[in-house]
Amino acid sequence: AACTGGFYMNAKPYVVGVGAVNVDVMGRSKRPLVSEDSNPGQIKISIGGATHNASENACRLGLPVNFITATGDDYFGTLIRTACESAGLSTEHFFAFPGQISSTYMSIHEPDGEMNIAISDMNVLQSLSPAHLKQKGELLENAAAITFDTGLPQETIDYLLQTYCSKTAVFADPVSTTYAEKLVGRLEGIHTLKPNLLEAEVLSGVKIRTFGDLQEAADRIIGRVFISLGKNGVYYRDHSGTAKHRQPRPLDQIANATGAGDAFLGGLLYAYLHDLNIDETLTAAMTVSTLAILSEQTINPQMSESLLKETILQNI
Repeated sequence: AACTGGFYMNAKPYVVGVGAVNVDVMGRSKRPLVSEDSNPGQIKISIGGATHNASENACRLGLPVNFITATGDDYFGTLIRTACESAGLSTEHFFAFPGQISSTYMSIHEPDGEMNIAISDMNVLQSLSPAHLKQKGELLENAAAITFDTGLPQETIDYLLQTYCSKTAVFADPVSTTYAEKLVGRLEGIHTLKPNLLEAEVLSGVKIRTFGDLQEAADRIIGRVFISLGKNGVYYRDHSGTAKHRQPRPLDQIANATGAGDAFLGGLLYAYLHDLNIDETLTAAMTVSTLAILSEQTINPQMSESLLKETILQNI
């Protein structure tokens, strides 16, 4: 209940996430995989999806968050709702589509953790149409920020951008090079973009080989852009020409890097709603990302505003 936006509707600004939530099923073999056979190992199930992960991180940081997504009316749909609610993330604005399978990502890994093969079934998200978003018009219109991922149908992305970019701060996660294509030529009005290097190439049309290329690519991407450079940190540029390259602090060990980018976006939302300047924003978002990396789970169950502040103070 802590993150249910309805309670804060008029009293406090809130965030709306629009996009993917999925069940991640991960199998890890005890011995080198043998094709066409049953391999003894360990299977883990968790809840993922770019917008879900960013929304839950923002929620755990104390922001009121509403989440609009699509599930099937199946067992995994129930599992998703239960997991979201136990984390304090409202499911009030979920659309459950009868007869459809909830988004599922199934991966098979070697004993060392390297992925061998995966199957992704995200088809249900394609049912989330502009008509569904129109039903949530008041919720979206009054949001302090909207975040979405490009797994959404093209017409839904276009509707979201055309309707809300002029009314609120829209944050976009390109997710992958294939999905990033959906934003090409549509960047104007987007408040904040969080691509990685390959996605930045797609959005800008610039092949990034040098630091100069990186600067040119960021310059061509309209609005605020935070380009993830992996272990080399983050490059930031905005419409005023302000540019910064922030290196991450070295870590002794990495438990799980899977949710780092989504956590970073959750940190950006936190910084925006708290009106932090760009240096404070980078510090907050990179710290949230680091806290995600230090957890074996995609979303650090210890994530909180107090942990964020405490970690920042420890590293000043």
